[in-house]
Amino acid sequence: MKNNKTVYKYFSIPKYRKEEEYLSSMHEQGWRLTKVSFPGFYHFEKCEPENVSYRLDYNQEGIRNKDEYVKMFADCGWEYLFDFVGYSYFRKAGMDGEEKEEIFCDDESRLEMMRRVFKGRILPLISLFVLVIIPQLLLNTSRSATGSPFYGVFSIFFLCAALIYLILFMVTAVQFYSYEKMVKGDSASSGLKLAAVITLLVLMSAGVVTFYVLNTRSVYEVKDSSSGYVLTAERLNTSVAREYELKKGDKVDFIISYSGGYVRLSLAEEGKEPVFFGDSFQSGSYTVEIMNDGRYKAEVSGSGLCGSVECVIK
Repeated sequence: MKNNKTVYKYFSIPKYRKEEEYLSSMHEQGWRLTKVSFPGFYHFEKCEPENVSYRLDYNQEGIRNKDEYVKMFADCGWEYLFDFVGYSYFRKAGMDGEEKEEIFCDDESRLEMMRRVFKGRILPLISLFVLVIIPQLLLNTSRSATGSPFYGVFSIFFLCAALIYLILFMVTAVQFYSYEKMVKGDSASSGLKLAAVITLLVLMSAGVVTFYVLNTRSVYEVKDSSSGYVLTAERLNTSVAREYELKKGDKVDFIISYSGGYVRLSLAEEGKEPVFFGDSFQSGSYTVEIMNDGRYKAEVSGSGLCGSVECVIK
């Protein structure tokens, strides 16, 4: 039988009590905790089943004064194990049938630890969200309108990151409220605070998505005629194509006039490689002569394109 095993478990920040219960139950089954590693791997070694209390404390001041901090708990019979992402892990053996010991003497002490966790773990995430994620989303989304595909990719990345952060904050807010309710009981003020936080996060989510949609959508018009079509765009981030039956000797003119973004042109016979293709065109006229009869697709694609493209068949 193996003497060591690793188990993956995820416990959100306010669910530290569930983590303590899990570690205690594992020890009762004969598995003693030896290490925790990112992103949620718990390492155990085989041992005699015992009634052992596992407790977590989050105290950055204590970690900075490690000797005094560890001695304070040791004097009360707690064995210090290690620190992981700001938490200090302790355990203490008890007698079978005994209620597991608590590391905190009252409910206020438990809430005080949660406040320390909030300051040490959540506030840095909020700062990262406000100072990095949101500014980068705004910057890259705005720059994507110039046509660079790189900014478009980064814009999508930061949009996803912003939404993930907002969901994380919402879930954490609900869990913190549930924990406070469990410790202190239900209260109107706590409920109102939770409602206010969730409303703010929902509004921020809606604002982020709205900003992204408004700055990446295409706004354009296409006018067809007997000799081709004219595309006029305030912002083009898609492709527009028309198909025509062309004969050898016909000529197709692409007349471009634009002030921003990128334009890509393609003229291809059905099922074959393009006879004309390119991007980063300058304003002007480009003529393609048809060498074979067939059905051709004349396509204009844009990335933040602002201007007009006329396709004229002669």
